[in-house]
Amino acid sequence: MDVSTIVNIILCVLSFILAAISVVTVVITLRQNNKMIEESTRPFISVYTDEINAGNPFFYLVIKNFGKSTAYITKFEYDFDFNGCYKIRNDRDYLQQLNNAVLAPGQSRICTLDYQRIDRAVTFTLEYHSGAKKTYSDEFTIDLKAGVSMPYGKVATEGKELRTISYALQEMLQKNL
Repeated sequence: MDVSTIVNIILCVLSFILAAISVVTVVITLRQNNKMIEESTRPFISVYTDEINAGNPFFYLVIKNFGKSTAYITKFEYDFDFNGCYKIRNDRDYLQQLNNAVLAPGQSRICTLDYQRIDRAVTFTLEYHSGAKKTYSDEFTIDLKAGVSMPYGKVATEGKELRTISYALQEMLQKNL
């Protein structure tokens, strides 16, 4: 074997090794990109509470899809008996209706609760999937009363109620831009 043949064989082997490394690198990069795209477009359901005080305080349980795709809820369970805790007096457990519900991106379901009847933290177990049938599950324990009744000021506007309403609506509109 002459020197040029040996050099050609070595170059062929090196080319093959570099091509194999390139293919492996591309496959790894594609998998990472796929995971990043999935994470950025997946549904993400959160459960939290909020209070609205428009003269009388209302305590709300909010179930919201903060994700970028539709969430199909297949399981919505909790370890607390909400019967008797709703502002509407009824023996019906309204939260059970969230099983098999669908939440579009940004959509929420709210339920008015009686603040005084919530006496402990609640563990929620959720299972939901996206339109691509990728299943997600979450289990978390939250104190529904934590941080809800924070003090905030109200404006006394004797004789200027319409102006105050107008300014408040304009402020809300500007904050949502």
